[in-house]
Amino acid sequence: MKKKKLFLAFITLFLISQAFAGWVIEEMSSYGEEQKTTEINYVQQNKVKSVGSRTTIINLEKGIFYFIVSERETYWSGTPIEFRKLMEEGKKMMEEHQLKNMPPEQREAYKQYMKTREEEVKTVPPKQKVEVKKTSGKAKIAGYSGQKYEIWVDGKLKEELWVCADIMPQDEIDINKLEQFFETMNEPNKDEGSYKSSPEYEKIATYMEKGYKLKKITYDEHGMEKSVSETVKIEKKNIADSEFKVPKNYKKLNDEEFIRGMMKQ
Repeated sequence: MKKKKLFLAFITLFLISQAFAGWVIEEMSSYGEEQKTTEINYVQQNKVKSVGSRTTIINLEKGIFYFIVSERETYWSGTPIEFRKLMEEGKKMMEEHQLKNMPPEQREAYKQYMKTREEEVKTVPPKQKVEVKKTSGKAKIAGYSGQKYEIWVDGKLKEELWVCADIMPQDEIDINKLEQFFETMNEPNKDEGSYKSSPEYEKIATYMEKGYKLKKITYDEHGMEKSVSETVKIEKKNIADSEFKVPKNYKKLNDEEFIRGMMKQ
């Protein structure tokens, strides 16, 4: 009887731990033969951490974004709108720095180029026709089965996606909060007119309503392979809350220190 009770207690604890477990997902991306990067994403209870060339943390409950530079043991944190304003300020500082070191003729040409670019940004490009096609193709990736989809833009194949309905990181994330977070953080109308801003694409690729993207291949305008992003490892586990916190010994940078640090990259 005791063994039965212990077994039931163990099963109950196991099920509870799984119910609150998050996801740890490792991805590898390649751009050509030599440019390869690895990123590990942690997702649990409205918190997202991405570890790659740089580390970022999003805490949706607090509405805070963290940008961490581990090799310098420093970080910056703030709201999405504070980050956006900081990036705009940093962009201006970089332009001023570039202009300062240019000869007069080159400086004038650069100013004219930037003026043209600003006008182009204000011009909303024509809306692209986006089609999401479910194919009969399937593939085993990182131990999971992926259903193949094709993204066609203006009649040309733009992306191939392998989506797994058994992996739903969005179960740990409030999608509406995440969408609002990114909209506030990014420049207004940044992707307006792009296929990535279309409801068809966002539904399957951005907010993963049909499941998690195990693999993505993008193509250029000539139909040539441009980049590949593939999941290499997936683990469902209870992630310690400390994983989503900045180490205590790290120094917090003010806005100016953060911008100047970014300019040195």
